[in-house]
This record gives sequence, structure tokens and C-alpha cells, in this order.
Amino acid sequence: MKYNLIPVLILALCCCKEPNPNTVLSEKAPLITIFGNQSNEKGLVYFSFDNGNTWKNVSSGIPQNSSIGLGGVAVSKTQIGIATKDMGVFLFSEADSLWYNIPTDKIILEGNLGAIMFYHDTIYVGTQYKGVFYSTDQGKSWTSQNSGLGDTTIRRFLIFEDILYVCTNDGFYSLGSDSDSWKLEFGQPSLQVNGATDFDHELYLATSKGIFKKDASGEWKNILPNHSVHNINSDVDQIYAMTYTALLLTSKDGMVWQKAQEGLPEDLYTFNVLNQNGIALAGQWDGVYRKGKSDFHWKPSSEGLPANFAVTNLISSNGTLIVTTSKGK
Repeated sequence: MKYNLIPVLILALCCCKEPNPNTVLSEKAPLITIFGNQSNEKGLVYFSFDNGNTWKNVSSGIPQNSSIGLGGVAVSKTQIGIATKDMGVFLFSEADSLWYNIPTDKIILEGNLGAIMFYHDTIYVGTQYKGVFYSTDQGKSWTSQNSGLGDTTIRRFLIFEDILYVCTNDGFYSLGSDSDSWKLEFGQPSLQVNGATDFDHELYLATSKGIFKKDASGEWKNILPNHSVHNINSDVDQIYAMTYTALLLTSKDGMVWQKAQEGLPEDLYTFNVLNQNGIALAGQWDGVYRKGKSDFHWKPSSEGLPANFAVTNLISSNGTLIVTTSKGK
């Protein structure tokens, strides 16, 4: 991994958007803040360099009482970022093994910051009450990006075929690279879109009313009705649907669903699933579980994680696995 986010380098990203009247200068200064070099006994962020066998606390620079929402971790080819609800955005420096806090405007924090995404050298964040904001200058200024949205509760971002998508409480929206307005791709009354994934070059949506897929005619069809699905992930072979009662997976055509709960706690639900190097990893309320292609059951894989560590976010960056929990001490 190469994430040398020292102050000189992180100011070098290009600013690719025109000035916007919704742009506000952050009230925080200086540009980057470091909250000490502590290594907490129980951190918020852990890395695994051995495919999830062991985990290392990589939380230095993040205040212990911080909290991270669902979708609050993002990676690009050169950056790792987290969105904390109380202090805003942090970027990771591999050279220092330290998180740097960049300015995050007060209005964003007041909106209950949740999701984060890197897209075209721009940092996008989503809030619960005030919609989407972006920054092209590493937090010196932020611009609201809510034109076209029917609801400003942002749950997760997705990039598919170089288009940025957002999941909201009333539908699924896209933002073209040459547009400043969101376009509704799919929505229904009271449809809460909690997540999205691409599988075999098609989009699948996890919603409060099931999983929706766009068919050949362009119509969105519910392929998992009567289920409330709070997240969805996929790999090259199948889709993982996370309900509040069980983890489900599909056949290779993405249409037939079966329960995949063996080895996971029956009374707890899965937050995320990720496949790396042929190993499936699941983030649960009590740590990480893993399953190889020849395994029938999930097995705990939480060496190095604190007891009862709720893995609310799970993501991979250049072979390094990253997990976060929702709340520090």
C-alpha cells in the first residue's frame, strides 16, 4: 500500500468542479489536525495484512470517543478515509501509520455524517439530515450536492461503470461526471434503499422491501420480496444479502436464494461480506468470520480484535483488509 498523505501531497489533487454558490469555507483550522499518536487498547480501526487471520489496531490519531457510521470508510488507489460523526473526515498516512483529521464543515457534522466515498479526486460525504457534500481541496471548502434528490437521508455510495450512485430513504440516484444534479434511477413510496452492489455487470439494490434488479426491459423487479435487507455485497460467484434474521446468498445467476448462516450467531445479524483471495469474510456483532470455498461453516477469525467488537464496516484496499466499529470508548 502507498498512502503517503503528508500535508504537501494531499493538497495536490486537482479541483475539477466550477465554483458553486453552495460552497462554504470550513470553520476548522488548520488544514490538517493530528489528535496525538496514541495507540488505543481498544481502537476503532483495525487492519489485516494476512487475509483476515490476524488484526492490528491502526487507530492512532483518532480520538477514543469517536464514532463511525455505516458506510463510513472509503478507499481509492491512493487514499483511505473514514468519516467520524463528531470530528469529520480523517485520511490515513501509511508513512506515519497515523490518521490526519481534515477540516469538515460544521453544517456537515450537524447533519449527522455517515457515508464517505472518493470519486474523481473528490471526497464525497453523506449525512442523515442534510444530504451530500463534496470537497475538491481536502476539506478547505465543502459544497452541497443535493440538486435532484427527493430525500436527503444518505445511506451509502456506490461507484459503478464510473458513475457515482447514492442510496437514500426514497430511492436510488445517479450522478453523471458531467452533471451537478442527481437523477432518480429507481424509487417507490416509502422505499428505503440501504445499499447497492454490481454483480455480473448488473445492479442490485438492498431495500426495506426486498432486493430489486433491473431486467432486460429496463424495469426494476423485486427478486427477494417479503424481506427487509439492510445491506448487500457480491463477489464473482454470488450475491450476499444481509437481512436482520439471516445471511442469504444467491446461485450464480443471481436469482435463487439460500440461507448461509451456518457457524454465524443465530441471534445476531451480519453487517458486511467481502471475498478476498477466495476467502469470504463476514463482519458480525462479535467480530470477523471467514469461510473458504470448501468450508460448510463460518469460523471466527478475530485474533487481535477486542472482545465483542462489532464489525460495522469491512473493506479491502490493495490486499489490506480494514474493519471499523461504530463507537470507541
